[in-house]
Amino acid sequence: MLEVHSLHVFLEAARRENFTAAARVLNMSQPGVSMHIKSLEEYLQVSLFERSGRYMRLTKAGQALAPMAQQIIEMTIHAEETIREANGKVVGDLVIGSSAPTANYLMPQIIARFRRIYPNVRVSIPVVSQQELLDHLQRNEYDFGLTSDSVPCRDYPCSHFFDDELVLIAPKAHPWAKRQHVEPEQLVEEDFVCQAKHSGCRQAVGEHLEKLHVDINKFSIVMEIDSPEALAVAVESGLGLSFVSALAAYPHAALGKLAIIPVNGLQVRNPIHLLESPVRCASPVQMKFKSFIDHPQTRSFVELLLEGHL
Repeated sequence: MLEVHSLHVFLEAARRENFTAAARVLNMSQPGVSMHIKSLEEYLQVSLFERSGRYMRLTKAGQALAPMAQQIIEMTIHAEETIREANGKVVGDLVIGSSAPTANYLMPQIIARFRRIYPNVRVSIPVVSQQELLDHLQRNEYDFGLTSDSVPCRDYPCSHFFDDELVLIAPKAHPWAKRQHVEPEQLVEEDFVCQAKHSGCRQAVGEHLEKLHVDINKFSIVMEIDSPEALAVAVESGLGLSFVSALAAYPHAALGKLAIIPVNGLQVRNPIHLLESPVRCASPVQMKFKSFIDHPQTRSFVELLLEGHL
């Protein structure tokens, strides 16, 4: 008889192409992984892997088994969650991958509200690159994904989650800190701490400044760093000015550690999208979370968070 756990081990070994790597991910011993694979091979009377140098490749039989193993695992999870829901409980795991770090300022508070309604749902929010996010969604390893890139919306079920505003921040002691606003052309006179050149945030700011006839490439950039939180700390330390998510700026501004300065004629909104797996059948937990996110009360709560009122 095929065991679901053995199929799960098989799929992880297939993805990693290495039993030792699969064992680390599964928190098992390497011999334990080998035992599960051997058990499957003996039951099916086929070889599922063949060695290729340091890696293990799937045989034709292994390639045939992989998609069916994925379906069996998904159906088992779906059945368990459906039965629990029928018994009055919503129980399960929810994995929400994020390639939009600014979304992570919102998610803990949103998940806290969700778990007050569904306390038996465990939530994980791994922070990954855009490509890793799409790969995990395609392999049904994530239930949802958060991204600031609109391109995946062509190929994945996608809905608008919220608009993240990008604001100019300066050290509290900076001469601009008490100004009502500054002019766009003044920005080229200051030192800046920025995200990487190809980051969505930096590109969005650059595109909006270009409309105001300001070239972001002429900025004096003294340091590049990707974390919005690290950018805020760098500005606090006096390294320069920066454009960051308002979500990252509000807590520091509230403590008097930095100033948020309006730029005349500049308003940069960075849309954050919620992606779903393109092939997975929605489980009860997924459906409850999507309904929760789309609920008007949740939307109002998100707006208050974005405005810095909570």
